[in-house]
Amino acid sequence: METKKTLISVIVPIYNTEKYLARCIESILCQTYTNLEIILVDDGSTDKSGDICDFYTRKDNRVRVVHKENGGAAAARNFALNMVTGQYIGFVDSDDTVEKDFFELLYDLICQYDADISMVAYSEIEMGEKIAKPKDKSLIVMNQKQAVKELLFDRKIQNYVWNKLYKRDVLGDIRYPKGKLHEDEYTTYKYFYNANKLVYVDVSKYNYDRTREDSITGRGFSEKNLDACWAFRERVDFF
Repeated sequence: METKKTLISVIVPIYNTEKYLARCIESILCQTYTNLEIILVDDGSTDKSGDICDFYTRKDNRVRVVHKENGGAAAARNFALNMVTGQYIGFVDSDDTVEKDFFELLYDLICQYDADISMVAYSEIEMGEKIAKPKDKSLIVMNQKQAVKELLFDRKIQNYVWNKLYKRDVLGDIRYPKGKLHEDEYTTYKYFYNANKLVYVDVSKYNYDRTREDSITGRGFSEKNLDACWAFRERVDFF
């Protein structure tokens, strides 16, 4: 198929995910939308994640890697945001994968509906198996006010950073709060506020892996989990 000319920057924050990292990167490299800039941010990994990143920079010239001291996912995303050159920006977590037409669909939605942000549904993965959730393939086109309302309801439209594609302008100088868990809950609503039109299609194209016990959502409760509560309070105050 014909290669699209518009560059999409894909940001992948990485910390000690050597078990999952290769399959994540491969799923991005195999996209039907090929004009990608893939920024791998090795956030001070102590396993072989950094070596895997270096391997892929040699394998594919679309891949760039940064090795930095550990600062958390928020700091890793912020570092990459200061490097991107694409007109559109997407995010993939290093223990997840995307379907081969993930970026193709998101890009086409933005073009077809003249939107600033496009979104798709996601599937949850446990022990390598997809947890089936029925999707009705419905399509929702929203203005700014409708979108932030849907985000507050947290039903089909959610705060996750990774199942969306953004025009670079809507991110502007908004950055993730360092040292916070659930950092996308502090930022996604601001992206929505900067957008004039958003579009969502209820089709699963992102695979969210819940298997890792050491992931943020896989750990037991700690006081840091309350960051989600403070983020919700900030959203309420903002609106």
